[in-house]
Amino acid sequence: MENKSKHNQGVVVPKLLLFSIHLMEFISPYWGMRLAAFFFSKPFRYKRPEREVSIYKEAKKFSYKINKSSKRVACYRWEGSGPKILFVHGWSSRATNFYKIIARFRELNYDVYAYDALAHGASEGLTTNIPEMIDTLEEMMTHWGPVEILVGYSGGAFSSAYVAAHKHSIKKLVLISPFDKVITVFEKYFNMISLGAKASQLMLDYFTKKTGHQVEELSASQFSKAIKAKTLVIHDKNDREVDVGEGININNSISNSNLLLTEGLGHRRILRDSSVIQSLEFFVLND
Repeated sequence: MENKSKHNQGVVVPKLLLFSIHLMEFISPYWGMRLAAFFFSKPFRYKRPEREVSIYKEAKKFSYKINKSSKRVACYRWEGSGPKILFVHGWSSRATNFYKIIARFRELNYDVYAYDALAHGASEGLTTNIPEMIDTLEEMMTHWGPVEILVGYSGGAFSSAYVAAHKHSIKKLVLISPFDKVITVFEKYFNMISLGAKASQLMLDYFTKKTGHQVEELSASQFSKAIKAKTLVIHDKNDREVDVGEGININNSISNSNLLLTEGLGHRRILRDSSVIQSLEFFVLND
């Protein structure tokens, strides 16, 4: 039997937390839901690994106050005279997770931007959610615009696809390991913590009310049909966190999109693979 105390990202859910959620759920499904919702919305902040330190030190660092939340995000720029490229990281990550790709585009003299999402890295906030991450990206795009190339990874790829489809005109879009449906993310979490059906539905209703978005309707393969930018979708066949089928669905929904499937890199090493970076570079540099 699968150990449900393990997250598919390799994070072990503390037994005390599981016990607390189940106890609260037994007493009151609503309060059990609220506790589960809090931890669902709270990213992990990991120590920056040594491999990212050099690119971090080379960045110009500043902060920007997001109007909608009144919180400040940590921003980074590696200045160059070339086109403007913006990197958007995933959940429980940080801007410098792109360190190897950023280093390559620095060599190419691109004007490189990135930021830590709210509740991530050095930015303010304890909790966040996908709609807030989308709002943050939209505001940063407006503040830094015009951005010619947008590169998003995992949850950052979902946000990037949404922004490219709805509000901002960009020339090229790169989506690395993107997930398709937000409801799938919720369902994985419900299964991981063995949350009951009533509390699970309460949590979906809670987030719909809190964010103003119907969780079941947030699907990248649906809204990506409106993307006009030339797009590259990169996904690994052995990704155990976001199934490769989700990336394929998104690619198929975009009229001008190319699909790059890798093998043996999983969800994380794909950002550091030299052949992936070469393919990304070729896509960005060529019409």
